[in-house]
Amino acid sequence: MLTQYFASQVNFLDPKLTNDGKPYGPFRYKEIVRECYLISKNCNTSYTDLMSITPIEKNYLLEFITEEFQKTEELMKKNNNNNRLDLFK
Repeated sequence: MLTQYFASQVNFLDPKLTNDGKPYGPFRYKEIVRECYLISKNCNTSYTDLMSITPIEKNYLLEFITEEFQKTEELMKKNNNNNRLDLFK
Protein backbone atom coordinates (compact mmCIF):
# COMPACT_ATOMS: atom_id res chain seq x y z
CA MET A 1 0.00 0.00 0.00
CA LEU A 2 1.40 3.38 -1.03
CA THR A 3 1.08 6.42 1.13
CA GLN A 4 -0.24 9.61 -0.37
CA TYR A 5 3.25 11.14 -0.55
CA PHE A 6 4.69 8.35 -2.68
CA ALA A 7 1.61 8.09 -4.87
CA SER A 8 2.13 11.53 -6.43
CA GLN A 9 3.23 11.75 -10.05
CA VAL A 10 5.91 14.37 -9.30
CA ASN A 11 9.04 13.13 -7.59
CA PHE A 12 11.43 15.46 -5.77
CA LEU A 13 14.29 13.78 -7.64
CA ASP A 14 12.89 14.81 -11.02
CA PRO A 15 14.85 17.63 -12.69
CA LYS A 16 13.32 21.05 -12.25
CA LEU A 17 12.05 22.77 -15.36
CA THR A 18 11.59 26.41 -16.27
CA ASN A 19 8.21 27.84 -17.24
CA ASP A 20 8.81 27.03 -20.89
CA GLY A 21 9.72 23.40 -20.13
CA LYS A 22 13.50 23.66 -20.47
CA PRO A 23 15.85 22.20 -17.83
CA TYR A 24 16.45 24.60 -14.94
CA GLY A 25 20.11 23.67 -14.33
CA PRO A 26 21.64 25.21 -17.49
CA PHE A 27 19.37 28.26 -17.14
CA ARG A 28 20.51 28.90 -13.57
CA TYR A 29 24.16 28.29 -14.46
CA LYS A 30 23.92 30.96 -17.17
CA GLU A 31 22.41 33.38 -14.62
CA ILE A 32 25.26 32.74 -12.17
CA VAL A 33 27.90 33.26 -14.88
CA ARG A 34 26.21 36.51 -15.96
CA GLU A 35 26.12 37.74 -12.33
CA CYS A 36 29.82 36.98 -11.88
CA TYR A 37 30.62 38.70 -15.17
CA LEU A 38 28.75 41.87 -14.18
CA ILE A 39 30.35 41.99 -10.75
CA SER A 40 33.88 41.38 -12.06
CA LYS A 41 33.40 43.98 -14.80
CA ASN A 42 32.04 46.70 -12.52
CA CYS A 43 34.05 46.01 -9.36
CA ASN A 44 37.40 45.29 -11.02
CA THR A 45 37.72 41.86 -9.42
CA SER A 46 38.69 38.59 -10.98
CA TYR A 47 36.09 36.04 -11.95
CA THR A 48 37.75 33.33 -9.87
CA ASP A 49 37.69 35.52 -6.73
CA LEU A 50 33.91 35.70 -7.01
CA MET A 51 33.61 31.95 -6.55
CA SER A 52 34.67 32.33 -2.91
CA ILE A 53 32.07 34.94 -1.90
CA THR A 54 28.75 33.99 -0.36
CA PRO A 55 25.45 34.32 -2.24
CA ILE A 56 24.43 37.09 0.16
CA GLU A 57 27.56 39.09 -0.69
CA LYS A 58 26.94 38.50 -4.38
CA ASN A 59 23.37 39.77 -4.04
CA TYR A 60 24.58 42.87 -2.18
CA LEU A 61 27.14 43.63 -4.89
CA LEU A 62 24.51 43.24 -7.61
CA GLU A 63 22.18 45.50 -5.66
CA PHE A 64 24.88 48.18 -5.29
CA ILE A 65 25.73 48.00 -8.99
CA THR A 66 22.09 48.40 -10.04
CA GLU A 67 21.67 51.34 -7.65
CA GLU A 68 24.69 53.04 -9.20
CA PHE A 69 23.33 52.47 -12.71
CA GLN A 70 19.96 53.89 -11.70
CA LYS A 71 21.57 56.99 -10.16
CA THR A 72 23.69 57.53 -13.26
CA GLU A 73 20.67 57.13 -15.52
CA GLU A 74 18.64 59.62 -13.46
CA LEU A 75 21.46 62.16 -13.57
CA MET A 76 21.81 61.74 -17.34
CA LYS A 77 18.07 62.26 -17.85
CA LYS A 78 18.09 65.30 -15.59
CA ASN A 79 21.09 66.71 -17.45
CA ASN A 80 19.44 66.10 -20.84
CA ASN A 81 16.26 67.83 -19.70
CA ASN A 82 18.23 70.84 -18.45
CA ASN A 83 20.13 71.05 -21.75
CA ARG A 84 16.88 71.00 -23.73
CA LEU A 85 15.44 73.79 -21.60
CA ASP A 86 18.58 75.87 -22.15
CA LEU A 87 18.13 75.63 -25.92
CA PHE A 88 14.69 77.27 -25.75
CA LYS A 89 15.81 80.24 -23.66
